[in-house]
Amino acid sequence: YTAIAGGWHHSCAIGTDGTITCWGSNEYGQSSPPSGTYTAISAGELHTCALGTDQTITCWGIDRAGLLEAPIGIYTAVTAGGYHTCALGTDQTLTCWGPAPGPPHGTY
Repeated sequence: YTAIAGGWHHSCAIGTDGTITCWGSNEYGQSSPPSGTYTAISAGELHTCALGTDQTITCWGIDRAGLLEAPIGIYTAVTAGGYHTCALGTDQTLTCWGPAPGPPHGTY
């Protein structure tokens, strides 16, 4: 594995081939990753987000108030909190989304 992330009752890892494997609770789909290849991963309480090799963000799990709706953009890092996610853009801007609690949503 090249990366690992632990959520509330689930964990996910990126294999050397870039694909994601998850285990643990899957009540909201948080352990059912999409196909594709990824370079970074972060797990929230009931959702998971990953940075693709194309530098876009993909999220899966509970769909609450925009939690899975990663803004279109090119990113270098992603981190998921309880019910929010933030990503760092290639232009060093910080973008956050989700219902809260967490940082103010938007781009900084």
